This record gives sequence, structure tokens and C-alpha cells, in this order.
Amino acid sequence: MDGVDSNNIVYGRNAVLELLQHKPESIEKIYFQFNTSHPKLKEIVITARRLKLVSGKARLEKLSEIAGTTKHQGVCALISSVTYYSLEEVLAQPRNSAPLLVVLQGLDDPHNLGAIIRTAEAVAADAVVVVEGKGSPINAAVHKAAAGALSHLRVCKVKSLVRTLEFLHQQKVQVFAADMDAERNYTDVDMRQPTALVLGMEGSGLAPEAMQFCDTVVRLPMAGCVESLNVSVTAGVLLYEAMRQRLV
Repeated sequence: MDGVDSNNIVYGRNAVLELLQHKPESIEKIYFQFNTSHPKLKEIVITARRLKLVSGKARLEKLSEIAGTTKHQGVCALISSVTYYSLEEVLAQPRNSAPLLVVLQGLDDPHNLGAIIRTAEAVAADAVVVVEGKGSPINAAVHKAAAGALSHLRVCKVKSLVRTLEFLHQQKVQVFAADMDAERNYTDVDMRQPTALVLGMEGSGLAPEAMQFCDTVVRLPMAGCVESLNVSVTAGVLLYEAMRQRLV
């Protein structure tokens, strides 16, 4: 039987196919069984790939766990619980006279993503930008960690991090990245201008191809024995420094 559960999961071949045909933009990710011999399942996989949606294979046990039922018919779709905005929309109607954005390459931990969204809303940032298909989708865990911030903060989903950084440059938005080996302290840059803070993935940091599009790389000084901070903590420090400067 086709259906939808309370965790924004659509399951069943007919239901997922209908979603693909009429609301593909609402889909975060599609999970399908390893054996895709059924005609409708094949159609789902082909359509998802044509639309360049994020998809992946899963065992039947995993599909049952995701759907909350064994009647998933070999396919589940995670649908978005947020409304996405374009960067053009955000910059055309900024929350601040000088827009403040957080751009995320892709965070695997939904708690980090939710914490950053929560902090971004706390300082009244204009938007958090995520890259389609990279890192954790905005799921129930992200909502919980964000503690209601997703009801207020705009989220943008983009297809390419590099092209997004290029676009921001064209819009006269300065781009800062954080790296523990940088020479400049984060308090030594002017964040009162239109600013985008770019954060890389947990562990590996920001990709080199993205780093070259950053105007300045800054560091957070470390006085203790640890080498770096959690990415959500780094985001919090940078965001509150931006707010401090803007309130002076």
C-alpha cells in the first residue's frame, strides 16, 4: 500500500512516481531496493536520474526502517519539510542592509547542520546555503537541532558550490572561509559589508577548488591543546563576530 508517514517519507511505487511527475522539487533523496526489475521501479530510477535527484540503493530492511512499514514496495522518497529560496530572492529582499550568508559545502552530521541554522537565525543572518546532494538532508534531526529556527530562517539550495561563490562575487558579496592554518585572525576582517561565511565538511574542510574563490581565509586562534573546533562552533564564533561588528 502506498502512503506517507509523519516523518516526511513517501513510500510505494505509485506514490513515489506521482511525486516525481508532479513535485520533483520537493524530493530530498530517493532510496530504492537493489533489485530494480519491476517496470515502475525502473521508471522511478530512470526519472530520478534524468532529473538529477539524489538517489541510492538500500536493503529491504533499511527501506522498512525508513518507511516504518514493510509495505514500501522497494522504494521510499524523503521529501523536504522546508521551502527553499533562490539566492537571487534572498539578495533582492535582504534581512539586513548588508546581507549575511552562511554557505555550507556539505555537513554529514544533521546536528551540526541544525546547530548552524539555529545560530544563523539567532544573529538574524539572511540565509543558510546548502549544496544539493551534499551532506545531510534537512530531516527531523536537523529540525530538532535547529529548535524552531527553520520556521524563520531562509534556506537556499544550490547545485554547485563554486558557481555559487562566483555568483556572490558578481553580486559584490565578500567571501570568507575559515582554516586553522590561515594567517589572519577572524577579528581582523570587516564583516560589516555584504558577507558570506563558507564552511567545509567535517574532517576534510573546504575543497581546494572552492577555497580559491574565497576573498580571505581566517583562523580562530587556539590557546589550548586541541587543534580545531567543531564546525558548528566555528560557525557560531564567526556569526557572532559579524553581529558584534555590525552593532558597533
